[in-house]
Amino acid sequence: MKKLFWLVPIIFVLGGCNSAKQMTDYIEVDFSGMDTKGTASYNIDTKKMYKDVFDYDVETGFPDEKTQKELISFDSSYKVKLNKDQKLSNGDKVKVTVSVDENKTKRIKGGEKEFTVSGLEEPKKLTNEEVMKHLVVNFNGVSGRGEATIDNTFDDPLNYIEFTIEDDGKLKNGDKAKVQKSKEFEQSLNDQGYVLTDDFNPEFEVKGLKNVAEKATDIANLEDIKRMIDEEVKRSYKDSYAEESYGRRYEIALNKLFYRQFAKDNTNEETGNWFGNSSTNNGNLIGIYTIKQYSGGTESKLQSEFTAIIGYSDIILDENKQANVADIKEISTTKDDSYSLESVLKLYEGYGYSEVK
Repeated sequence: MKKLFWLVPIIFVLGGCNSAKQMTDYIEVDFSGMDTKGTASYNIDTKKMYKDVFDYDVETGFPDEKTQKELISFDSSYKVKLNKDQKLSNGDKVKVTVSVDENKTKRIKGGEKEFTVSGLEEPKKLTNEEVMKHLVVNFNGVSGRGEATIDNTFDDPLNYIEFTIEDDGKLKNGDKAKVQKSKEFEQSLNDQGYVLTDDFNPEFEVKGLKNVAEKATDIANLEDIKRMIDEEVKRSYKDSYAEESYGRRYEIALNKLFYRQFAKDNTNEETGNWFGNSSTNNGNLIGIYTIKQYSGGTESKLQSEFTAIIGYSDIILDENKQANVADIKEISTTKDDSYSLESVLKLYEGYGYSEVK
């Protein structure tokens, strides 16, 4: 009889545990998107769960105060987790795991439940051939700093997709320009029901970019351009009425001849382009001169001393490495005596120039 006395409470406790509802019975998983790119989300049928667990119908109004308090504790007692919710394919298995804090409720119990992915749409595949056919790519600028311009001739909805080129702005003749496969690009395709083929890698030959010399000595007619710079500085600082007291005399001294293939990004260089000529500031050859200005007359005195920077930009080479001097752009600026010659030289080295020797 003593053993039977202890057996009865044990049976009662076990019966109480078995009355807890299985939480996973109230969970469904929804799948959306495309096959191989599908997503999963779960929802809980709280209406049915409240009815089964608390005998409370949410459509009949608010529960009594006791049930309200228990519901608050109940709603914070469980956590739901999916083992996978991205990049799903039809036929995949997704496992739902529910954990329950028994200190907050004894009415439900945790567990696991497996769902099979289904209903995902079959995506369309974007091929290399289609991209090569429907993208018209042109290249502009100078070789080594070339930029791509893309015209999209796809029909809707792909005509709204933004295609970009890898290393745009750094392209050179002979490169194979590739379509950039960024996460944003692939997501925009997915949103329109498309995925890329496994071998997706369309390429466009870079050509037609202008050539600028890597070094000044690569310019076949370098001496002609140097002579033009020398003539320009002499013309700009030519003596005027030197014999008269109101006149001017100039003393010109070349300090260094500098060349730069490409303009540096994010610099505050001032070139002071003459006559409103615009230049890319690539292929620049400049002379840095010390200019001393004197008064005219028999008692000539030094009036000012400054640094002049005079030269040419856009020195574009043909197949014979000759520059058409009729197309190069004049550039000129000055630095007053608040700049030492040393600081001006250092400044232009900072702009990417190197001395021509």
